[in-house]
Amino acid sequence: MTDADLDAVAARQLELLLAPPTDEVAASYYDSLLLPNEPGHGDVTVARSGTYRGRGLFAARDFAEGERVLREPPRVGIQQEHNRCDALVCAECFRYVGSIERQIATRLLHDSHSDACEGMVDRRVLEELQSGVKSLPDSRDFPMPECFECHGGCDRNVYCSDACTSNAWSRHERHLCVGPVGGERGLAATAFVNHAKETNDIFPLAARVLLETAHRAELNRFAAVAKAKASNSEFEPEIDVDRCLNDAWRPYAVAHKGIWWEEVSRPADVAAGAAEVEFRNSMKEIAAESLDLLRKVLAHSDPAMHNRYPGLFTIDVYARVIGMFELNNLEIAVASHVEDYFLAMDDKYADDSPERKVTGPLLDALDVGYCTPCEGTGFFALQSCVNSDCDPNVTPLKDDDDRDGACVLVRFFFLIIVWEFRD
Repeated sequence: MTDADLDAVAARQLELLLAPPTDEVAASYYDSLLLPNEPGHGDVTVARSGTYRGRGLFAARDFAEGERVLREPPRVGIQQEHNRCDALVCAECFRYVGSIERQIATRLLHDSHSDACEGMVDRRVLEELQSGVKSLPDSRDFPMPECFECHGGCDRNVYCSDACTSNAWSRHERHLCVGPVGGERGLAATAFVNHAKETNDIFPLAARVLLETAHRAELNRFAAVAKAKASNSEFEPEIDVDRCLNDAWRPYAVAHKGIWWEEVSRPADVAAGAAEVEFRNSMKEIAAESLDLLRKVLAHSDPAMHNRYPGLFTIDVYARVIGMFELNNLEIAVASHVEDYFLAMDDKYADDSPERKVTGPLLDALDVGYCTPCEGTGFFALQSCVNSDCDPNVTPLKDDDDRDGACVLVRFFFLIIVWEFRD
């Protein structure tokens, strides 16, 4: 395919991707999410408002105060960079993994805690806790899923099961893994990740959206080829690749989006006028740099996929995906098992007990960081249909049984949900 052919395909696909969805397409998508696969999903609905602009999440019945309105896993999410040393969680579902010993040791062995550990906890002890050679009192009362390593051998992401490991690898991590077996692709991925660390750690999440969309488009294409071959056609089937991509893009087509550098509010320390223009141009530049690095990753990992869906990997789409997170993202939070452990030890044993003499120095070294939860950022298709309000009637609230990255909305104050979001 020549550069001119590639540009023509990109322009055609871009027009499809940026076209606003019809009411029928949006309704069909939200109806598919509201099938009774999750408790309570049949009690809410997404509809276009007759009073407000756009679609909103509405109650299908009255909810009692404190009753759960919605529980929804993230469509896509990622742990925040600064939080990776504080919580060892599955990069797919955000469940804590490993053991209490490994969770604590991983935190304290990180460079950010090295000064705090000085004179409190011996490094050799921490290494033994991390490797499982040494155990802590009553730690078995706080079981966690086994820790599965990334298929690419990186230490950036871990998982709670082989299913989560494989799902992540097929959808995005085979491109973005910075492990030692990646070769040139791994070096390109490292450059992309490092750029995000230095500029904006939302870029890897935006990259996941593009990569997962391309992956779903490929699955659609494979299914279409298999269906065509099953018809015993004598000719090589001609597959509508643009349709495969458009169907894969549907979860984000219906989401409220805007160009990132246009949606960000002007910071208080940036004056209106030329300074603001410079500020927004700098955002555009770093987004373009990030996308260029992502394309270099694809050039090594799967150039055919990039050439098949060039419209997806354009700054027009990338900027809107980042803008989608700017407008709709919700914090992912999962309570810390480490906090639960130390609270239980304090409640069960006296200060001078043998058990507390073991755990006390670890708690002192962690200081206030002992209760740091898993913190991430995610996009939730249904939750994003809810707007902020100074007088809200639902609030995000999890209980002790919510140990993954799902968003939980609980009703308070009013009976009917009337929050809206904009087109």
